[in-house]
Parts: sequence; structure tokens; C-alpha cells
Amino acid sequence: MRSNQPNKSTLKTPDYSSYSDRPIKNLLVHSLGLEVQYCNGEQSFHLASDLREFSTDEETTHPITREALISPLEIPDNFKIKKAILLDCGSVRVTWSHQITSKDIGHSIFDAGWLYQTGLLDDLDFPMNLEAQEWDAKDFDKIPICDGTVVMEDAGEFIKLLTNLIRYGVVIIKNLPIEKEVLQRLTSKIGTIRSSNFGTFFDVKTSKQPDSNAYTSGELLVHNDLSTREYIPGLQFLHCLENETDGGLSTLTDGFALAKYFRHKEPSVYKFLSNYPVNFASKGKSSDYRLKRSIFRHNELGEIYEIRWTCWLRSPLRGSLEDMDGFYRAQKKFYHLANNSKFKVKFRLEPGDMICMDNRRILHGRTGFTENSGNRWIRGCYMDRDELWSALRVYSRIHNT
Repeated sequence: MRSNQPNKSTLKTPDYSSYSDRPIKNLLVHSLGLEVQYCNGEQSFHLASDLREFSTDEETTHPITREALISPLEIPDNFKIKKAILLDCGSVRVTWSHQITSKDIGHSIFDAGWLYQTGLLDDLDFPMNLEAQEWDAKDFDKIPICDGTVVMEDAGEFIKLLTNLIRYGVVIIKNLPIEKEVLQRLTSKIGTIRSSNFGTFFDVKTSKQPDSNAYTSGELLVHNDLSTREYIPGLQFLHCLENETDGGLSTLTDGFALAKYFRHKEPSVYKFLSNYPVNFASKGKSSDYRLKRSIFRHNELGEIYEIRWTCWLRSPLRGSLEDMDGFYRAQKKFYHLANNSKFKVKFRLEPGDMICMDNRRILHGRTGFTENSGNRWIRGCYMDRDELWSALRVYSRIHNT
């Protein structure tokens, strides 16, 4: 059944997003909820009680915050849909069995695109290819470079930065201004900067009283930052302001590529790296962070989502001699390949360059340098991964990409 009655709500959807038109062929009301049949042959299902909570009327969804104003406690156990009709505009009008709010008019209007999105797609789904693309040393030069002269003003270049950072785990920005404030200006466009025991921003320079190996002139084999923290920072940004040293090349390795290699080539090593709990401990004078985690971590689907490894922050091994020996051999193979030229790239970071990387995926380091051969100043900060995804959703929504 169709109707030409308009939506009386000022909101089209209970959020700030817009959704592609999804032509509807038919509606079926079941005892528990609604079945929507689309013209493309797909169908979605919506529980009546849940659907009522997302009505767009002002007593149900706040018109400014777009957050819910009612809870499951206000929905009767026998709450049902009495009928559903397709409006001429393509939206769906649902008539309810019970009045929930004082101004409840007895029905709600739902956008077809919103029904399709919430019924068939996950909140994490995105209308573009963001699948992780593993890379090794021979593929590194294929990762697109961002233009620092326009990235903060040009929406297309900024979205390119965000999408490539998600896909490859690393993006190099060239030709940024050589100013201390640039790091804050760029990262604040993405989201909230995460502070640590090194401060909100940190300056990597040699120090006579270093509290980390990073503040020495010695070589740093590839690693994560802050492996001792419960929530290891998801992102790291390193902006080069000076680099006149003899040596000090930046190094990067894709941890996901290493995991893929071991999963297929040496599954016994992969098993140790995925299951053996490693004790990590910081050795700072004013802080003492400790954590137990495996090197490879997986999500609920069994997919790799985190690599955690800082060699010099590992504590002595625990367990049986056989298990310790098995893990020690596995970690040695892992670290050998992580620093092998097949997987690790070396390049000189020039003033104005910035490395943007996924700190839970990309292992980074540097070659050693002659301490008095010139100044080397890298300014950095951390951020969590979800800031990146949030920024991409917002900018994509604004610019309709």
C-alpha cells in the first residue's frame, strides 16, 4: 500500500548521515517486526521495539544531538507494528500498537536508505575500498605520497591521506611547512591528540639524560611505540624539522605483511607469535608500565588487527623451558624478517616531511647516526585509530564522496 502523507518530523534520519536511495518493492509486517523487500532483490528485517527507539520525532530523537531520548524500559513487552505502508516519496510509514511518549502521533516515518543501511550493512562498513593492503620493500614506492602544500586546505587530498593511511598503514607527506605548529594543525584536523608519559607532543633529539633509546644516536630496530600500554596508540605522526646528521635514515616495516608471511609459510611460528603472552615493561625513572600481550593479536573474526613489539621493552620470559625456547626462536625469526631488506625500507626524512602511520601495524625505527654530525629534530604525537575513521566519515559526509 502507498500513501502520499509526508513526514511530519524535521529529521529525515536519526543521525547526521545521508544514505543512497534504496527503492522498495514490498513491505511485510511480522509479529516481531518489519520485513523490507527492495527492488534489487535484497531484504532487511527490523525488530519493532528496536525500530521504535529510532523514530525521528523530537520526543524520541533529540533534534540537535541526534541521540535517543527514550530507552528499552519504555517499550512494552508486547509492542508491535500494526501496519506499514510505502509513501510516494519512497519512505516507510509504520503505525505502532502503543503510544510511547505524551505527543506520540501513533506512527513514524523511516527513510528507505537508512533502513537498508541499518538492516543490511554494519556500522563499520564504508562505501569505498578500505581493505588493508599489505606491502613489502619492493612495493613501498607504490604507496601514494600526499602533497603537504595543499593537504590541509584541499578536501580531496585530505581524504586521500585518510584513506591511504587506513589501507597501507602509512602515508608520507612531502613539502609541509617547517614549523613546530604544523604537526598540531594537521593532526587536529583528524581528531583528538592522545597524550602520554612523553607529553602531548614530543621532540626526538639526542639527550645527555635520555629516558628512551629514541633520544640517543644509536640504531633503533623496527618497533612499536608504547608497547607497554594497555591501549597502544593507534596512530603516530612524525614531522621532520631538521635532519643534518650523517646517518639517521628512517625505517619502516609492515607488520601485517610479516603476519601474512608467517601464517602461510611457517604456521608453527605464527602460532607462537599469536598465543605466547609476552611481558612488556617500561624502565623509566618516573613511570612503570607493564603489560602482558602476544605479538600478533586478532579480532573476533580471526583477522590480524594488532602487532605489538618493542625488543628492548620485553621482560624476561616465563614458563617451561620448552615453551620459552619455542617462543624465543619464533620471536627471533620474526625480528630477523622485520629488519630484513625484503620487508624493511630505508629512506631519508627531509625537513618538511611527515610520516603518518598506524602504530599497531607499522614497525618503525632508524639507522644510527654520528652524534655531532648535525642537528636532527623530529616532532611527534599520538592519536587513536578511531579518530581516523571518524574523520573519514565526517569529511566524506560533508563532501559527498
